[in-house]
Amino acid sequence: MRHIPRHQTALLVGLATVTVLAISGTAAQAITVSQASAGPAPAAAAPHPLLLINGDRLMARPTPGGGQAISLLPADPASDAVLSLKLGNMTDEIPADALPYLGRGLDPSLFELSALQRAEAGGRLPVQVSFHGRTPVLPGVTITRSAAGTAAGYLTAASARIFGAALARQFRADHARASYGADGLFGGGVDIALAGTARSAARSRRTGFRMHTLTVTGTDLSGRRDNGDLVYVFNAGDVAKFGDPIESGNVFYHGVAKFSVPSGSYWAIGDFVNFTGTSASERLAFLPQFTVRKNTAVHVAEQAASSEITMATPRPAVIQSVSFEVIRGGLHGTSNSFTWSDFGLSLWVSPTTRKPTVGTLRSFASEQLTSPADAAGPPYAYNLDYAGPDGIIPTQHYVARPANLATINERYYQDVPTTGAWLDFGGFSSQVEGIVFGAYLPLKLPGLQTQYFSAGPDILWSSSYAEFSPNNFFPWGGQGDDSFRVLPAGQQQTVEWNRYPLHPQPDVSPGGLGGRLFPLIPSAIRSGNTLSLSITPFSDNQPGHLGAGFFVGPGATVAGSYEIDQNGIRIARGNPSNGIPAVSLSPKPSMISFTLNAARTGEFPLSTSSQTVWTWRSARQPGVRLPAAWFCGYVIIRQQFRLLRRCAAQPMMTLNYQVRGLALNGSAPPGDQVINLSAGHIQPAKAPAITGATAQVSYNDGQSWLDTSVTATGGENFRIAFSAPGGVDVTLRVTATDSAGGAIRETILRAYGVRF
Repeated sequence: MRHIPRHQTALLVGLATVTVLAISGTAAQAITVSQASAGPAPAAAAPHPLLLINGDRLMARPTPGGGQAISLLPADPASDAVLSLKLGNMTDEIPADALPYLGRGLDPSLFELSALQRAEAGGRLPVQVSFHGRTPVLPGVTITRSAAGTAAGYLTAASARIFGAALARQFRADHARASYGADGLFGGGVDIALAGTARSAARSRRTGFRMHTLTVTGTDLSGRRDNGDLVYVFNAGDVAKFGDPIESGNVFYHGVAKFSVPSGSYWAIGDFVNFTGTSASERLAFLPQFTVRKNTAVHVAEQAASSEITMATPRPAVIQSVSFEVIRGGLHGTSNSFTWSDFGLSLWVSPTTRKPTVGTLRSFASEQLTSPADAAGPPYAYNLDYAGPDGIIPTQHYVARPANLATINERYYQDVPTTGAWLDFGGFSSQVEGIVFGAYLPLKLPGLQTQYFSAGPDILWSSSYAEFSPNNFFPWGGQGDDSFRVLPAGQQQTVEWNRYPLHPQPDVSPGGLGGRLFPLIPSAIRSGNTLSLSITPFSDNQPGHLGAGFFVGPGATVAGSYEIDQNGIRIARGNPSNGIPAVSLSPKPSMISFTLNAARTGEFPLSTSSQTVWTWRSARQPGVRLPAAWFCGYVIIRQQFRLLRRCAAQPMMTLNYQVRGLALNGSAPPGDQVINLSAGHIQPAKAPAITGATAQVSYNDGQSWLDTSVTATGGENFRIAFSAPGGVDVTLRVTATDSAGGAIRETILRAYGVRF
């Protein structure tokens, strides 16, 4: 099964820049207490794509740290921009075209993730429309019911793109005249909200306070009064005092935007968008800090955003996405952070020179670049991230030097050619604790690729890839999971994706900084008398990679079953597709047997099914505590995750295979076959000595079996040798044992092919 709350980043799927924004505070009292004494939280079901009203699609999953892992598939990847933010418990993903219409025709509920997860079903976005007069005709919106002043309807993935195109046209027209929500799509008092949600309380709350008037004046690139661009204002000490997405955003009209704010320290961002022919740019002008004690005026100039984010690379490269993040730490542990992610737009920022005296400021710039279409040799890519000095925003010109990069040579194995997608995301530790980003980009499979990463002791990266990348759906399949890893500068490494045979694998921690920041739940743990199991089928043989498991995409099916026995008596069985429920064991020491079957049909002829049987001795281990890179479950107190570590990892065995001479299509040459086998135990269990291994092969899908030569080569390693004729598929049956009475027996149908 695929175990959802793994680490903050391995959960991402999509075709566009991933952004998770953290704007957080501390609640006055505990709002929720939930405990998973062993294993993942039961609410961790497979997520489904969420649809935004402009046609953008995203997926979101909770992370063990209390945040969200989010991926985005833009409706128009050639030209798109998204702002991602989290306010307390609320996480919003807001397309740039929709930002000025918040509270002026579009309700924030349309972009709030938990509300979307509750409301959407069957790929439809249900909406409710309020209006004056006749029922409006809205592009892409199907009206199902209408009464006086209200209507119910929905959008689909296709029709939302129609609405998104109309919204983009409306945005351009309204931007030029600084008039949002007065006519066009939103004429006649049209207001669109997510069906079943209350209108935002923020709009009614804004008029209930006696506050000071803050006037923000703005000028455009030519120095004239700006019309139509956005400005945001946030309390620098505590975003909870002034930081709601509606009350904090306004639009320049003839160079003026006004806010009503309580006394305090603030910071502001002018967000300017320019359209010139076929190109567009976004410019961010920052006022890091100012004080409001009475009616106050401050100025934001687009001309100040004079530094374009550029990153020079050793090899020619084309920008695919650019992101800029500002994290503003406040008082009492509060913070607010924005991430702008742009596709097809240039992104400019204003450098600053004075550090704020209230709270902290950190900035980060990142780009993803790929080799030009006409580049010779295998494709390559750059994943670059740079941190600004504490307290200021520097000039945004960066040079990626070979000495500061890690180089990963990737080999993607696949038995059927497809166009898939790859993803890399990460950044500095202060980013990836609350924000993850990256982009899924097309990849011809099977194939080779070289990736270059910003490297250093405080930068972490995680990678994945998918076997398919349809235009109208999220990528799926492949080895979609890897851990956050620190890549040393100057490192050269080869990573093999999807190398056959594919078989069940456990979670693996990289240790170090990644393990400390993103601890994992071991794949087999016992807490008291409760046993929890989590193993992912169809994984490859690179430690840390997890395959698609029981998640499937179009045109494929995956089925499975499991059984758990104690002292030879069955105590549980079922379908592992949605996880394996925890089971109760006898308090007495016992022998546990766990059988996992997985089979897939569809595109791929190799490694189509596996049966793995694990056997080990289990007993209560009171007082045992997992190391820092691992945890058993969690409690949530005052919106803070507290990890539980009092449980014992079970000594389940593992196998890894390396077929000598395997080509990228999963085939080996005929004749002498050599498979290097390594046996071990799941992390972080105590590992008894490996005592032996045996292997058999079949060329008729297991109808008959042939013995092989198995030679110990030292430690936990063995060499399997046999001869195979050309044109067959090799089915493997392998057994290994340990000195504590544990064993693993694995059968992989059509594990790999043999060429003629």
